[in-house]
Amino acid sequence: MLKTRQIKVWDPLVRSIHWTLVATFTLAFVTEDEFMNLHVIVGYLVLGLLAIRLAWGFVGSRHARFTDFVPAAGKALSYLRDLLNLRARRYLGHNPAGGLMIIALLLSLLITALCGLATFGVQGFGPWADWFRVQGG
Repeated sequence: MLKTRQIKVWDPLVRSIHWTLVATFTLAFVTEDEFMNLHVIVGYLVLGLLAIRLAWGFVGSRHARFTDFVPAAGKALSYLRDLLNLRARRYLGHNPAGGLMIIALLLSLLITALCGLATFGVQGFGPWADWFRVQGG
């Protein structure tokens, strides 16, 4: 019988942030109008998790670092072309297209959370409330 060896690519912090982001984003999504206090709390949790993950992308373990999986655009296009031709190289961790997807996902989550924070500020709540009050007159 052929024995296979399991290789853990991502460290426990990356794994826990990943699944906690899934849970907190889902909870924020389903609680938007009905449970605003919970929605706001998990929104702050999403921002905190993103801050930790962004920092860990610079100082974390090898496969957690952005330098390991964020490719140049040309490399991602080349990978996608090879994928369509069924000759794409295999990667330990994210392939070049997956690396771009992770960046798009992190940016989307960050923009969504910051828009929520701005909306909260316009309503007179949160850390940006004073700024919006001053800007609004």
